[in-house]
Amino acid sequence: MSKFKDVVVTLSKKHPETSEPAQAGHTFVIGQLGNKKKWYEIDSIQLDKFSQEDLKKELFKLLHPQTHH
Repeated sequence: MSKFKDVVVTLSKKHPETSEPAQAGHTFVIGQLGNKKKWYEIDSIQLDKFSQEDLKKELFKLLHPQTHH
């Protein structure tokens, strides 16, 4: 079973699909889990407040949504 620690995190100033630059002062946080890829944009100052583990957990939620029965 996948775990958040399996997520590979990459930071980029360019959009992962279009290669367009991020807004001024923003960074794309890109996560990959197997062949799935998701991302979100974050204020670069906010980014400094998060640990690598925090980023992995947030991306894991996007990549591997939990279904509640």
